[in-house]
Amino acid sequence: MKITCKPPVFLLAFPLLGMCVSGCWISTVASRQEHTRDPAVLAGNYPAASTNVPFESADLRPGLVINVTVLVAGKNEIAAPGKRITDKGTISMPLLGAVKVSAQSLESLSAQLTSAYKEFFVNPQVIVEFVRDDNREGLSPWGSVTVLGRVKKPGRVSLPATRDLTLSGAIQQAGGYDTSAKENAIRITRKRPGGGIKTWQVDLRSVGAEGLIENDILLEPDDVVYIPELIF
Repeated sequence: MKITCKPPVFLLAFPLLGMCVSGCWISTVASRQEHTRDPAVLAGNYPAASTNVPFESADLRPGLVINVTVLVAGKNEIAAPGKRITDKGTISMPLLGAVKVSAQSLESLSAQLTSAYKEFFVNPQVIVEFVRDDNREGLSPWGSVTVLGRVKKPGRVSLPATRDLTLSGAIQQAGGYDTSAKENAIRITRKRPGGGIKTWQVDLRSVGAEGLIENDILLEPDDVVYIPELIF
């Protein structure tokens, strides 16, 4: 006689119930996390700048400075540091002469130079990187914002390579607040992608006073920040 033992039905249902509960819980947590990452939630009514753009996507243009290095079998064959792009959008490279670089990304220029140097070297590796000017007014490959009003050094502030320039950071680079600055009514003007502009008001004082760090928003290229004067 062959005896077959079947597990009770409730024992089979229990793992399935656990999987359902676990799956629902994971789905709920993931949904909450996705909602929290929404810039509209993180920054309230303030639009958040996009910070996930690769550094190499910044286009080359006249006035910018780049370093170019050509490696062959791990050895430095050509070093061309501090190459400033001319008004015609070119740089001068050893063995190649004038090379058109304007409107290209670092990646596309590296591929172009790699192909060109294959006529002189075997399997060359070309490294191209941006160089920031030391002076404050130097061009940034990633753009700049303009800070005006009651700051000590009004003018243009360059965006860093990390694209994480906040409102407070821009004000600090502009010398900080001047006397009678109205910190709770800072105006930011931003160009819309489809045309037109959008202006909104930010209470930056609430960041320190109330811990509302979401008010210290990320700025985007060509933003205009205006700090009005406090009228007594």
